Amino acid sequence: MDGLNRSAGKNPKKRLNLIPDCGSLTEMSLKRAFTLIELLAVTAIITILTAILMPVVSKGKIAAQRTACLSNLQQLNLGCKMYTDDNGGQLVSSWSAGSGANAVNPYCWCPGWASALAPATTNAPEPLFTCTNLNALQQGKIWPYVESAAVYRCPADWRDVGGQPVVRSFSMNSWMNGCTDGDPTGYSTFDTPPNDLTLTYTLFRREGQILHPDQVWRLIEEDASTIGDSMFLVDMGGMNQAPSLPSTRHANTFALTFVDGHGANVAFQAPPAQWNTGGTCGPDPDWVNLKAITTFTNKNASIEGLTHPGN
Repeated sequence: MDGLNRSAGKNPKKRLNLIPDCGSLTEMSLKRAFTLIELLAVTAIITILTAILMPVVSKGKIAAQRTACLSNLQQLNLGCKMYTDDNGGQLVSSWSAGSGANAVNPYCWCPGWASALAPATTNAPEPLFTCTNLNALQQGKIWPYVESAAVYRCPADWRDVGGQPVVRSFSMNSWMNGCTDGDPTGYSTFDTPPNDLTLTYTLFRREGQILHPDQVWRLIEEDASTIGDSMFLVDMGGMNQAPSLPSTRHANTFALTFVDGHGANVAFQAPPAQWNTGGTCGPDPDWVNLKAITTFTNKNASIEGLTHPGN
């Protein structure tokens, strides 16, 4: 022990050097710190990367919502097919208006109102069939085959009334056991089967009437500005006068499904504002294209089978 003490005493500087010098630590810290120029450069790089990545992330979100929307439509379309199979080929109706003791059509795919902009009409009496009431979905003929409120709504549909979400984003082709529009020789509805004989185009009541189910659409995503009852009107005349507009919420792309079960996302070819007015080259091309897959000419029509389930 004395030897150790003597050694320490002979060389005190060696022991003192074991304690770090505070001044040297300060100098090291200053050398490691970022300069203002370096911080500005890093901030600029982050800003540039964010500007590059945000559109990519946004496009990815739109694509995911578009896919989910079409999937929901296809599930509803399957419910329509299952109803038809269980009812001898009878198509579920797009016509929501009730008659007699029925407040709404009991054979409608989904009665009720779906507009957050305008109040419900007599076709969707309050409060059971307002746009936020799930009862409207549950009273539809395809509900037993679907039993999920979520599939009646597009995931990109953020509409609500008083904090309650609007329950439906989709509509059905009005020529599916509903009503005609723009037929040059007649007019018919779900309630007037005999009038079908006066039509140029076919008001589909039974699956067997649809000779090309892969070429006729059934369900569509309707725009928030026009959606109301359960029908999407397509004017089959020379100029579109029907208000129904396909949805524009997916970067001007809308979803629809066909009777055979397949679906498609369709991009607008012209500005949606031309839907009813057309452009300098004539009628709106998007309306013309939708019209071509809505119904067919009424060849070989007969009174046989032209009744609705309530008769």
